[in-house]
Amino acid sequence: MKKAIVYIVGLLLLVSFSWSTAGHAACKVGEKTQVLWKSSWYPATVKKVKGNECFVHYDGYDNKWDEWVGPDRMKTAGGKEQAAAGGEQGYKKGDAVQVNWKGQWWPAQVIAVGKGKWKVHYDGYESSWDEWVEPDRIK
Repeated sequence: MKKAIVYIVGLLLLVSFSWSTAGHAACKVGEKTQVLWKSSWYPATVKKVKGNECFVHYDGYDNKWDEWVGPDRMKTAGGKEQAAAGGEQGYKKGDAVQVNWKGQWWPAQVIAVGKGKWKVHYDGYESSWDEWVEPDRIK
């Protein structure tokens, strides 16, 4: 009888856990995110979702770096909540971002913060390409 009760309780816990986590994936396919890798945040795109883990492709990198990551290593694009004033994203120096340049999104790092704009350095390019960008060009 005790085994039956333990079995039923275990089954109820499993069903309860499955129900409580259903629909609560850390990401969605196609979503832009940032992934923590070796103390730095890198822009990535979600390719697959399984439970609360996401299979990501690091933007601008070869597919060999694609990997499954959990929510503890992810944050939304820009990684910051909307600021209370003006609703602008609060990127900070060192954040990995993507910047729209001539219709294409490029990986970059925030190197300075201004009022409502950010100075970025494009990954893999010389500093002569660094520029100030406004909210409509950064994510």
